[in-house]
Amino acid sequence: MRPHTSAALFGAEPSAGSSLTAVLGQRKPASKAEKTFQQLIARIETKREQLLHWQAYLPRHNQRVTDEIEPLQARLREGRRKMVDVIDELLSRPRHALRLTRLERTKLAQLLTDIAGGLLDESGDAVLEGLFDKHSEVSYRQIERSRMAMTESMLSDVFGLDLDDEHGAASTEELLALAQRKVAERVEQEQRLAELHEENETRPAGRSKGSAGSAGSAAKASAAEARREAAAKEVSQSLRDVYRKLVSALHPDREPDALERQRKTLLMQRVNQAYDANDLLTLLGLQLEIEQIDAGHMASLTPQRLAHYNQILREQLAELEAELARSVEPFVGSVRSAFNITPDRVDRAMNGEIARIKTLIKELLYDLTAFREPDYLRATLKHFQLEDDVDDAEDMAGLFDVFAPTRAKRAGKKRQRK
Repeated sequence: MRPHTSAALFGAEPSAGSSLTAVLGQRKPASKAEKTFQQLIARIETKREQLLHWQAYLPRHNQRVTDEIEPLQARLREGRRKMVDVIDELLSRPRHALRLTRLERTKLAQLLTDIAGGLLDESGDAVLEGLFDKHSEVSYRQIERSRMAMTESMLSDVFGLDLDDEHGAASTEELLALAQRKVAERVEQEQRLAELHEENETRPAGRSKGSAGSAGSAAKASAAEARREAAAKEVSQSLRDVYRKLVSALHPDREPDALERQRKTLLMQRVNQAYDANDLLTLLGLQLEIEQIDAGHMASLTPQRLAHYNQILREQLAELEAELARSVEPFVGSVRSAFNITPDRVDRAMNGEIARIKTLIKELLYDLTAFREPDYLRATLKHFQLEDDVDDAEDMAGLFDVFAPTRAKRAGKKRQRK
């Protein structure tokens, strides 16, 4: 099947009058195949509408990220960078100046390294790294090496990856990116092997004794292959028949009126795009649009033609669902639940993120001044909890989150083969 592009097929909302679901809903299906046909049409139209919403939302989302999120994140990073300098200046004062206990100074130093470490994880800064090392018992580079070693160990234990001698990654993020690529490559290889195995399983096995058995098996395999090719040809012919009827009715060269010829030219462009993509639903919708078919025609389809249509529609639905999944995937982590993600939910989550960052900036701006007041500083440190060592369980959960799309893809492939 030839690949299609969403922009060409889904660039405009289908009109209400061309909805096959509405037309088919005028009568009760007379057979199981007809019921399947109606269900496939309805599902495809629903998925198309969802895809259209995502495609319409993407420019708005990108614009909001550029105009709202990124400027706020830059202000927050700037404020945190200033806070590192403020805390460094406070810790550099004589001990009696702020009247802080040893525990309070330890908490203040950890607060500095927490903020500086987060900033360094985003981008390198030699001055900031120097401040981190000044107030930490372990340097940032040592922590990063330890983090990478632990990540490598987890990747080896969980995913069976050996990256010791080849990764060359400069950070944990680069290491995870490399590991994710290797897992994806391995999944693709496993899928190819599974498909080859499935093909071999479907071929009749030759007998171990005698050439007659081998010849018979070869003949059966050849006959089965011929039947599959004939069935595929019939399905393709069903699609071609719809296309030819549309071409016959819409060919602009046969139209003397200039305005009507222009309209038919545009319609023919849609016909050709749909045919190139094996998009039966659009072709049937165009037949309905030009009144070439009606509800009575759809009800009179032969069982064989209906079976061909259902096969085409199943393939079309699978492609559409895959494209919709690709459109949704970048937003999965932006909402609390991965189920029923919609553009509206993503947009509301963005509103919440903007409000959260604004609150952090407001609190940070206040603290930049208030930290110089000993009473406020001690009250703040009273509620600050010293961190324990990194929890391996949390890191393991984080690794599973990183590789979730790969695992989901592999699971999806398995479900499709069932």
